[in-house]
Amino acid sequence: MTSKSLESLTQTPPPSGRPVSGVIWLYRFDTAGKGSARPIDEPFELFDPNDGFLWLHLDLVDRLARVWIEKTAGLPAAARAVLLGTDEIPMLECDDTAVWGVFIDTIQDPDDDELRAAPMRFVLGDGYLVSGRRHPVRSAALMRSRVEAGHPVPGPVALFELMIVQVLRAIGEMLRELRDTADSIEDRVLDDRFHDEARRLAPLRRTTVRLRRQLGSFRGVLKQFVEDQTGRSIQEGSREAAERLFQRIEALDQELLELQDRARFLQDEIAAKLANTTNRHLYVLSILTAMLMPATLVTGIFGMNTSDLPLEQGGHGTFVAIGIAIGASALVLYLLRRLGFFE
Repeated sequence: MTSKSLESLTQTPPPSGRPVSGVIWLYRFDTAGKGSARPIDEPFELFDPNDGFLWLHLDLVDRLARVWIEKTAGLPAAARAVLLGTDEIPMLECDDTAVWGVFIDTIQDPDDDELRAAPMRFVLGDGYLVSGRRHPVRSAALMRSRVEAGHPVPGPVALFELMIVQVLRAIGEMLRELRDTADSIEDRVLDDRFHDEARRLAPLRRTTVRLRRQLGSFRGVLKQFVEDQTGRSIQEGSREAAERLFQRIEALDQELLELQDRARFLQDEIAAKLANTTNRHLYVLSILTAMLMPATLVTGIFGMNTSDLPLEQGGHGTFVAIGIAIGASALVLYLLRRLGFFE
């Protein structure tokens, strides 16, 4: 884009058919639901009355993209405010022409295994879906791969639902990996030998907490959306899609809750096993201390640099002192056995 065209775009409202800086990708879906990528620098019409629909994915950090959103009068004012907002509070609202909101996704970074949260903003209406983010997010990347693979999408609502489904599917796969890890930890915890499984358990518990937090944000907004739409005219299929997503999220959340309970049980088992091991070590140390105390006393007495020490004169005094120390230790061991310290 030349400096002259850039200046004109920032000074005048860009029409919906103008290409806009900040477009990450643009897909046009035909009546059969097959999507085809369009050049991001070619003109497009967001509110095209023809059959099919458009998926526009924006980089909300880009200033020109934000200008385009502000000047697109076809989008509801509340929807534009959500797209331009910076808060990370999940929400889902609608009117008679569109549905818009924010849901918490995770950052798509193949070099980072951490589940870092990032908001995903969207507006869907009759014939279009506008989505935007400030960081690369998992849902959009997964859905783009599926569209590129030729998966048919019948409409904007279905596209948005499939985006969320892709995230839930990734969470489900991660949940299966966590269950396998929990099984491995449980087998080693129940083994007679001591294994330090607390290191493996801590990341598992941390991951389940993060996943439940993410699912909780989905579940909260979807439940409120479904319950608040009774008797209202909303875009066709959006409520049904929200109900399906809500049920799927409920099932995943229940599995995560069960996994959290298992993790807490394993944590208690590890703590109990560690306490038993520590008690056994302290028991052995106490026995050794009790046995060596008389010998220490004997050697301490014979080690004093004072006059009139017994066995100071004559031969074999050292061996006699050693015999006394060993005998005292043996006597303590005998008394400990009689008192029941050895079972």
